[in-house]
Order: sequence, then C-alpha cells, then structure tokens
Amino acid sequence: MGGNLPKFRYRLQVAIAIVMVACGISVHAQVTTGTVRGVVKDQSGAVIPGAAVTITDPNTKTSQTIESGNGGEYQFNNLLTGTYTITVQPPSGSNFSTLTTNDVRVRLNDVTDVINVLQPGEATASVTVSAGGAELVDTTTLNLSKDFTSRQVIDLAQTSQGGVGVGGGIYNLALISPNVVSSGGVGLGTGGSVGGQRPRDNNFMVDGIDNNDKTVSGPQIYVSPESVAEFNILTNQASAEFARSTGGQFIAVTRSGSNDFHGTGFEYFRNRKLNSLDNLQKLAGDTRQTNPRFDQNRYGFNIGGPLYIPHFGEGGDKVYHWSGKNRLFFFFQMENIGLGQASSPGNVSAPTAAGLATLQGLSGVSPTNLAVFQQFVPVAPVNNAGTIPICAVSRDAAGDCPSGSTLNVPIGNISFAAPNFQNNRNIVFN
Repeated sequence: MGGNLPKFRYRLQVAIAIVMVACGISVHAQVTTGTVRGVVKDQSGAVIPGAAVTITDPNTKTSQTIESGNGGEYQFNNLLTGTYTITVQPPSGSNFSTLTTNDVRVRLNDVTDVINVLQPGEATASVTVSAGGAELVDTTTLNLSKDFTSRQVIDLAQTSQGGVGVGGGIYNLALISPNVVSSGGVGLGTGGSVGGQRPRDNNFMVDGIDNNDKTVSGPQIYVSPESVAEFNILTNQASAEFARSTGGQFIAVTRSGSNDFHGTGFEYFRNRKLNSLDNLQKLAGDTRQTNPRFDQNRYGFNIGGPLYIPHFGEGGDKVYHWSGKNRLFFFFQMENIGLGQASSPGNVSAPTAAGLATLQGLSGVSPTNLAVFQQFVPVAPVNNAGTIPICAVSRDAAGDCPSGSTLNVPIGNISFAAPNFQNNRNIVFN
C-alpha cells in the first residue's frame, strides 16, 4: 500500500477537482447563488485600488480573495446563500487599517452591495464593523422579489397550510409577497396570481433544477420547510435563465452542513378536537362534538455536519486522518406527514330497528353473521330508503324463500366517516 499511496492521493485529488469544476459550472447556470460587490474607499471618498479583499463563510471556513480594481471595485459571484465576513487588507505602504465587516448577508438570486471605508491608521491595526445581516433594498434592478430565510420558512404559519403533497407548504409564502394575490377565479395552479397572471404560469425550481409538473400546473415534488436554506419569489422582470414561464419564479435552495454538527427534531400537530369552527361550519350546524375530522401530524428530524473523509499527512506521513472540516459537508432529513379528513358517505342503507327485529326472527339467518353485522353497521334511524324482501337476505335449505316471505325488511340511509387519509414520507440528503 505504501508505494501506491502517492498515486492514490493524486487520483483522489484529480477526481475531487473534476467534481468541483463540474459543480461550479452547474451552479453558475442555475441561479442558486448570490453576488457580493463593493468599492473600497477612504474617508474622503477617494477609491483605493490594489486592496486585498477576502470573503469567508464562517460556517465552512471557505474563502476567496481578489484585489480591488483601478476604481476600487470588487465582486464575488456564485456565493451560496448565508452570512459572510469580508476583510479588506489595504495595499502595502498605505496608511490604512484593515477593515473587517461581519454578518454580510448573501441572498438568493440577488446582489448585495457592501460599503468599505478604510480608516487611517497603522497597517497592523484593524477595524471591525457589522452589516447586521439586514435585508437591503435592491437599488440596481427593477425586479420585485421577496426573500425568506430558513428561519422564516419554518416559523411563518403559511408553510403549515397544505403541507401534504405539493399543494402548498413553502409556496404559500408568496401570498405575503409584493405583487401577489390569491388565485381566486383566475385559474388553477399553485402560488397565487403573480402580476395578474394565471397561477398556471408560475415556475418552480429547487437547487437550480426544474420542479414543474408537466401534466398539471404546480410543483412536481414536495419541499419540506425544514430542508430549505432560502426561498425566493421573483414576481417580475425575470432574466433569461428562467425562460420557461412568465409568471412568478419560485426558487428554493436546500440546506447543507457546516463544520459543526447541528440537528433538530420537530412535530406539528393539528386535531379536530383542537381546531376551531369557522363561520361556514357553524352555519351548517356543526358543533364541537360534530366537528369534521381534520387530523394532521408532520414530524421528523434532521442532522448536518462535516463529512469525515480520509486524507494523508505531509512529509511522508502515511497515516490516515479522518477529517471533513473545511472540506465536505452533509445534510440529512426525514419527515413523515399524515393527514386524515372526513368525507361525505356514499348511498349506504342498513336495516332499521324494526328491520333488525325481523331478521332476528328468521331461522335461516346465521346468528354469528347477524351479530357481526350489528357490531359494525349502525342502525338506520328512520325508514327512508324503502324495504327489501326477506328472500334477499334469507332462504331455506332448498333455496326457497322462508315462510312469511311476503314480509319486507325496512331499511334507511346511514352516515359514517369514510376512510380518507394520506401518508407521505420525505427524505432529503445533500
């Protein structure tokens, strides 16, 4: 193994490089990232070229460094969503202090402008400021959009509505976005009417991949709120890479791991005994005791962190070291969703009390079968469905109608909750 170790390490590095290049190309084309740009200036407003600008993700410790141009400008493209730290190192020989800006928020499909003003001082001195991670107004485009962080996607009540299947969930957040209203009578679809267009014109993407159901309008797969890193709804002026639809652009990016292990368990529970009655149910005569069934239970867990992989020591050290920090990360989630609802019963008829008495008096009816029938089938309250002849339920050994076959069994309509439930399991692994 010792002689093959350098070759194995070289091949592993080449393979990882190929994967990273391929991923970099796909990310650039799929609009799952954001951009940070700025201009380095001094207190008088004069630009400072040649400054070393480094942007770092504090969760994964990945970083990029570029120099400010002749106009003091710099720009970082294809950044994953999250908060970053920007450090500006002044050019050598200048009398400025190093500037560090924390909590610079990178938003999905957006440009974040950062103000960088260097202060006079020694080169070894540093100044630290915080951008606060605030949501800024986009002053560079005419786009109308709304961005939701992972915390907002989980906490806002809209995501709990329509959580089963693909009918709602995170896409209900569009209804609190600008330029979006309820679909009303303008047509079928998901996400509401964006810019006055039909919901059928909406476009759905997850991690840069098309998520549109081609048979009917709406998303193809369900996206759990717990797995979303950021959600963005673009309501107008969509750029050419979206192309497919003229309505709203619903863009979701799923979570990934970081250098630290993090995990959560969650459960969202709704029950007919806890749900309040709305006005329509009250007008229909429903009460607490007759509240129609609506039992929903969404629960699961997730975990993320560094993915431990083998690498090799330097200087001839042939010992395996298992460490994934600053290299590879994983995120795993499993979610179960159950929904039980009441449904309108079909045209089911059963004997009334008088009908059961008639059946119990027949010698050709099995007492065991009749007992099972009485245990599981309710008695019809009134005779509102007519009668059936005794010959339909009982015959003698010769196959003839029993004596007194001219009698009929009175029956009536009965009502009971028909089975109506869904069970879904959602698994995410990044």
